[in-house]
Amino acid sequence: MAYEPDAVVWKTNIPTDREGARVRYFDTADRYIPGAGEVTFTLAGGTHRWFVQRSHFGSSDQPHRTKFYPNRRAAREVFEHLAYG
Repeated sequence: MAYEPDAVVWKTNIPTDREGARVRYFDTADRYIPGAGEVTFTLAGGTHRWFVQRSHFGSSDQPHRTKFYPNRRAAREVFEHLAYG
């Protein structure tokens, strides 16, 4: 998957456990972003609903998420770009 940073759209609805599909959190990283401060990125999901969550972005204390990715590998690529890029 070729990651394009401008293609990330942040959404406010963070999924919770649903019908036996548990949301799991796999990796977390903090990154300083000028103008936003310290931002926490988390790789999360399960069963064809993987996403990257960001918390503490600027003055917003509400977490946001990316779109859903079909597998953990695709979501990890986005996570690594956001957290370490």
